[in-house]
Amino acid sequence: MRSYTQDELARELTNKYILGEVPKDGLMPSARILAEKYGVSRLFLREVLAGLQRQGLIKAVPGRGVFVRKPHMLDTAKNVHTTLRQSAATARDLIEARVNIEEQTASLAALRATKEDIAQMDKALERFDNATELLARAEADIAFHSLIAKATQNPVLQVIYGSVTTLTFEIMIRSLADPKVYEKGAPLHHTILNAIKIKDPKAAAEAMGKHLHLAEDTYDADLDMPLSEVANRVIKEKLGSSRTIHDVLDSAFKNYSLDIHR
Repeated sequence: MRSYTQDELARELTNKYILGEVPKDGLMPSARILAEKYGVSRLFLREVLAGLQRQGLIKAVPGRGVFVRKPHMLDTAKNVHTTLRQSAATARDLIEARVNIEEQTASLAALRATKEDIAQMDKALERFDNATELLARAEADIAFHSLIAKATQNPVLQVIYGSVTTLTFEIMIRSLADPKVYEKGAPLHHTILNAIKIKDPKAAAEAMGKHLHLAEDTYDADLDMPLSEVANRVIKEKLGSSRTIHDVLDSAFKNYSLDIHR
């Protein structure tokens, strides 16, 4: 029987169970079976599995086993968020990037959204409309835009959009806390979704562009301030919350499926 190093076994398990044919229930074989199959000790195997879990590729659930973790749109968000905060990215910078990405996601969603995609967008928009406080409204807002990216059925676009999700959530907090931005921007969600429902990619892209450009006419000095400073100020003034942005995002997506797929 072949002798494996930890790196070699990690690659073998990744290729077979994560990148290969994933079991329907997502459950990997038991530690006993894997240790016997690859001729390694339980301790050796546990160290390999711990490394895969640190990479976010699997999730160990006590009493149930080890599950393959599907790639999620937020997987790259934390690293990108840290990098862009250090670079003092502004709201204007993010708007320029979002327009390019989200006009495309809206257009493709209009062509490719499934009934399930639209049902989830309806659900997010209903929560947005019914929200009575800022954080709940922002959670529904980021879910709605993320679901549009998911509806493209394009895993590359899903990852690209997911990478700026944290910054996008921060700018949403700023917009939703400003009555003049909210009053103009909120109705455009329905315009975007209606265009997706009737499969009109041009109308969906145009409505999305109009929605995103609103901040350029309403943010005043905040447009060219580091987004981190703007978001921190608004969160302190409006929320006084001790929760991190990533905690809030995890909460925002708990009711929706945002696994990357095509």
